[in-house]
Amino acid sequence: ATESIAKENGQDEFLSMLRFHHDLGHLLHFSSNSNLRDQVIIDVQWLLKVVSLLFCPEPKDRQPKKLRLQYDILSKEGILLESLAEHRWSQHGKMTADYTSTAEQRKFIFDVCEHFALFYDTQTKVPVPGRSDGRMTRKLYVPALVTRVKELQEEVRRGRQTAAIYLYSGRDKFFPQTLFWCSVVRFMQRYSPKKDPILHHSSARILCL
Repeated sequence: ATESIAKENGQDEFLSMLRFHHDLGHLLHFSSNSNLRDQVIIDVQWLLKVVSLLFCPEPKDRQPKKLRLQYDILSKEGILLESLAEHRWSQHGKMTADYTSTAEQRKFIFDVCEHFALFYDTQTKVPVPGRSDGRMTRKLYVPALVTRVKELQEEVRRGRQTAAIYLYSGRDKFFPQTLFWCSVVRFMQRYSPKKDPILHHSSARILCL
């Protein structure tokens, strides 16, 4: 749709209009992102709802038993499995289910999350917990949800871990927490010691192995 409108009104004028309304918050258009530049999000509230479902686990008493392990992995280790995301989206209204039903649609939502540095894609797949059919699912790190605590400084000192990178904000708390977590994701995207690192929340805020 965006291509046909651009042809009718001129590419430059169309992009200027998108930038103007993007700046006003009426819509979202990411002209600098090659994965997203051909898409325009006109219902920003819908996008917020869809994304929030990824990072706000349901209360334990409402979690399906077959998915409880995946919820535990998310809430304790900060690991979001794509299979859990698919379930969450399918259970929250027809519009959400319809617009996240295909791999292409889900990729678009994940690309938006990556654009905003909400998670780190490990580029690895793991077996879906609790299933015996061999289905694999993508593994995504959400540093803001990491609660696994371990004094890994001692692990490194004893030689059990050979390398570690500590990421922390100063004691004066001048750095907003949200920006800190986004910075962690950006760091991991560029400098992670390995594709599938281990994250631990500790006194230094977060440890990337």
